[in-house]
Amino acid sequence: MDLTFSKYRTCQYTGTGRRVGVEYQAEIASAVYGRGIAALITSSAGFAWFGWGIAALRGIPSAMLVAYLLAAAVLMIFAVKALRRGKKMMKSQGASRSEFWQKRRKAFGIVAVLEVVGCSIVLILASVLHRPDWAAVGINLVVGLHFIPLGRIFKSAAYYWVGGLMVAWDILTMTALNSWNPTAAAAMASGLILWAAAIQTLTQSYRSQGW
Repeated sequence: MDLTFSKYRTCQYTGTGRRVGVEYQAEIASAVYGRGIAALITSSAGFAWFGWGIAALRGIPSAMLVAYLLAAAVLMIFAVKALRRGKKMMKSQGASRSEFWQKRRKAFGIVAVLEVVGCSIVLILASVLHRPDWAAVGINLVVGLHFIPLGRIFKSAAYYWVGGLMVAWDILTMTALNSWNPTAAAAMASGLILWAAAIQTLTQSYRSQGW
């Protein structure tokens, strides 16, 4: 059975008519790699946010703290495994990680800078207005908004609903939950939302790999 390649990196088995899209396989590998990055980001960010919420509360049961640490560890382990698997797939398909980032670096950099600027403004306003308890809510609002363009950059649908839920929860915290602990309310809810996104992303990643 002969094997021929076109200039479009498409592999064709002559005599059978069967075509194997190498370019398509490379795109799948890039998608798996991207999901690994997304899962690692949402897992670690969820760990940070939920931890901030726990720190804002008092008298947290030890069992809850242990469950929090175990959940974070499990998610991060699976995220790292998915990321490594994506790297291996990209290598086997001849896809370049530098090419992956080259297509996204500029847009990602702009979003990251805007996020830092937004968070800085929130901290300044919280200090000027003497409302440190609203810092978490404001930062969470900025972080939620920054996930929306990331959905387009990394082609991750999870980022859209993550950003939407975080923004919606912030509005709820500033209105209906105003009398409760706003830091704990914003931070813990955001942590759970981010972990839910990590679980969805990991599930999609492993399914696409046939695991």
